[in-house]
Amino acid sequence: ATAGHAASALLDAIAAEAAPRMGGFKPQELSNTAWAFATAGHAAPALLDAIAAEVALRVGEFNEQNLASTAWAFATAGHAAPALLDAIAAEAVPRVGRFKPQELSNTA
Repeated sequence: ATAGHAASALLDAIAAEAAPRMGGFKPQELSNTAWAFATAGHAAPALLDAIAAEVALRVGEFNEQNLASTAWAFATAGHAAPALLDAIAAEAVPRVGRFKPQELSNTA
């Protein structure tokens, strides 16, 4: 996603392959996948919906960086996921004192 070239066919193939496999992704892998698609500016609504559903179920497993990166990715992608953002907020509020400055700004 940071190579400066978004290969649409590759990103579409990754999205199609990854979406049904979200349950096998670790928290950082879920966060990184959302971040990569947001950074690439590549629309993948089915993938982002799958990520949102999985993260909402497992948000307690996410560290502060994963929470912040996931929130940033969905905001940057402009992908509505209110249940996800509510879950991230509920998990982040009691831990906000442990967030690093970058994590605070990414989550805001």
